[in-house]
Amino acid sequence: MVNSNEMKRCPVVFNLADPWQKKLYEHTQKFTNFSAYIKRLIQRDMEGGTVQIKVPIELEEIDKALINGLI
Repeated sequence: MVNSNEMKRCPVVFNLADPWQKKLYEHTQKFTNFSAYIKRLIQRDMEGGTVQIKVPIELEEIDKALINGLI
């Protein structure tokens, strides 16, 4: 049996007032197991798979150095 000290919770917060984040949230609702879906995305990233990030046009005005720091 797994004890609670061996489990870690990493919440993800979506700002539904932001149209881009709302689309992300709505996409996740297609999956019955959110946790498994996120773990598969992390696994794909670790294995060198492609994870494509689309930046909304409105965000192109943001400082590119800041965006590069997030990637």
